[in-house]
Amino acid sequence: MITNINIIINKHISIFGLSIAVLLLACFLIFPNYFNTIQYLLFALGLLTVGFPHGAIDHLLVIGLYHDKINYQFIFRYIALFFLYFILWVLLPNLSMIIFISYSIWHFGECDMQEWKLRQNNNLKIVLWGTLLFGIILLGHLNETNHIIVNLGVTPLYIPDSIISKIGPVLSIIGLLWSFFERKKAMTYSILMLTIGLFLPLLTSFAIYFIAQHSIFGWMHLKKGLNTNNLDLFKKALPFNIGAVVFFILTIYLIQTGLLKTQNNDFTAFFFMFIACISLPHVIAMNTFYKKK
Repeated sequence: MITNINIIINKHISIFGLSIAVLLLACFLIFPNYFNTIQYLLFALGLLTVGFPHGAIDHLLVIGLYHDKINYQFIFRYIALFFLYFILWVLLPNLSMIIFISYSIWHFGECDMQEWKLRQNNNLKIVLWGTLLFGIILLGHLNETNHIIVNLGVTPLYIPDSIISKIGPVLSIIGLLWSFFERKKAMTYSILMLTIGLFLPLLTSFAIYFIAQHSIFGWMHLKKGLNTNNLDLFKKALPFNIGAVVFFILTIYLIQTGLLKTQNNDFTAFFFMFIACISLPHVIAMNTFYKKK
């Protein structure tokens, strides 16, 4: 009974993500002048309600006790890791990019596999799924990806134009065939969501997956693992949710004042860097949480 309920819930979440992708594609095609306003409002709402909050209780995940007091030593290490990785981005952007892609592949793959529970679920499937979805999102928007990473000092990836246009569709077909083999409708809906993202800007495609699937899955796992409800969990996350917003505003301030410079003051590039830096300690905490489950 419980298994059937979980299947229904994760299928509906994937349908929700697919619906958001269809809605934004319609806005992109029909109301191009209002597209940015609509997507920014949706993504701001998503980040504040589930995107940031799902990573704002990491201090509780290592010990696994929801009602435990704040461990300030852990918070200090968490913030220190954020800034150390930020410094690494400034000094060694190519290495930082490799690190980011590596742990993101594992983290996103691990979260989705925890939800879908594929047959013979293992580390190889986690890596394959994470690689597939990142391939669709990043390689499927290679020109935009290169534009962002160049502004971060990362060496761009050059692939012939004749191949670039085929990468996204081919990976999507592979993903669909895999989902059919696994007989997981939620996985199929997820691939369809990523495929629609190929017709949208890179940031839009990534944000749809990150907010409408990954963050919601993560939030559900936290709620179940910590045996609490949405409201109490959100209250517990609120202080660090505010902290994440403050970190982001501080980054923007450093750019605007010229204390932190990049080519053309590319805010998208720095948003990417911000997400990467704040994700590293979160990925470590979530990996610990999943192992304890």
